[in-house]
Amino acid sequence: MRILLLGFGNIGRAFCEIVEAKTPVLREKYGIECRFVGIATRSRGCATDPNGIDVETLLKRESSTGRLDTPSSGRRRVTLSASEMVSEMDYDLLVVCTSTTIQSPEIPKAYIRGGLERGKDVITSNKGPLFLAYRELNDLAAERGTLFLFEAAVMGGTPFFSFARHSLVGSEIISCEGVMNTTSNYILDLMVGGSSFDDALLDARRKGFAEADPTFDLEGWDSAVKASIIAQVLMGAPPVSLENMNVQGINKIKTGLLLEAARSGGAIRLVSRVEREEGSVSITVRPEVLPPSNPLSRVHGATNGVLFLTDTLGEIFVAGGGIGPKHTAYSMLRDLIEIAVSRKAR
Repeated sequence: MRILLLGFGNIGRAFCEIVEAKTPVLREKYGIECRFVGIATRSRGCATDPNGIDVETLLKRESSTGRLDTPSSGRRRVTLSASEMVSEMDYDLLVVCTSTTIQSPEIPKAYIRGGLERGKDVITSNKGPLFLAYRELNDLAAERGTLFLFEAAVMGGTPFFSFARHSLVGSEIISCEGVMNTTSNYILDLMVGGSSFDDALLDARRKGFAEADPTFDLEGWDSAVKASIIAQVLMGAPPVSLENMNVQGINKIKTGLLLEAARSGGAIRLVSRVEREEGSVSITVRPEVLPPSNPLSRVHGATNGVLFLTDTLGEIFVAGGGIGPKHTAYSMLRDLIEIAVSRKAR
């Protein structure tokens, strides 16, 4: 499997490392031989080699020079841009984990479209293109006979979409409620333990759980975007703009309210709800006092959890721990294996 990787930040590096580390398992258990034929960055150059990039050497070069390319690297034009690599190179799988925002997803969306239009399978960890154009991209993949997977885009290492795809086959998802933002969840737990909001946020930053500007997480917008993606993917809903969602964050929660909920055996969680309505879905995000009988009340720290209500099995709860590049990279590896196994079965 020839892989073209766009984005070589923390997630891109972690993906390369986990693919390299799992090479024996991929080969022996799944019959997959992976090689990276192209890796692109926005400002640190690109590396290409149709015979396979030596990832270990590349990581050392980047560590010492800050760049991926060298004057003698590759047998193709060293100046290939990411867009040119998508449209011109020979590869089997396009992996898009470039940095992006919800407000400006057009560049990664163009990369994904470019790969799908060429009949390439695509994996992405980017929420932006899914939030604004999931149906468009999914329809294009179906038209071209390719696979478009994005386990890493929502709730990191939690096996969310793959669980719904494989374990809820034939079931209709009536509603979904979840704790989908680990930054907020981690801060709430620290506050119950006695930290102030500011101290809890500082700790979350130190551990890498919070962005330099955590506003999108703390005001509930990240959870709302994830809920909208879930509604589109699992319920066939059209995109719902952020303006049309009822969204509240955790930035105004008082410690006393958290302690009161804890004394009763429950917990306050930032809960995202997606519910079917007549011909559409409603999405809300807000802090809620959950009783101890609700499994989401036991989702602690840097973890995620989702409670499905289905027409066949009733309630199904899925939870997963972990946040950060390694967990995101593992979700991408899971998608890679699913694509490779699916191709072999055809």
